Amino acid sequence: MKANLSRKVAITCLAFAPFAVGCSSPPPPPPVPPVVEYQVRNVPGVVEYVWEEPMVDVVDVPPGLDPEGHYYRPGHEEVVEIRQGRWQYYKRQKDQE
Repeated sequence: MKANLSRKVAITCLAFAPFAVGCSSPPPPPPVPPVVEYQVRNVPGVVEYVWEEPMVDVVDVPPGLDPEGHYYRPGHEEVVEIRQGRWQYYKRQKDQE
């Protein structure tokens, strides 16, 4: 009788073990928000520049002779640079109130 009772207790403990382990673990930590840092540059005499991307377009080129007139070329598409990329002075916008 005693062995039978201990067997039932052991089976009951094994049945509830997964639930007890899951409840005893600590909750996951909250996510950490990203840190955004701004660099302040107030050095006199320093000019700040911003890169301005080049402006391009895709043009259909018909078949025919090349610009020198030497050989026949098939029709194709060509990327044409409308405006070159360049550095521009950075103009800081004042806070609008």
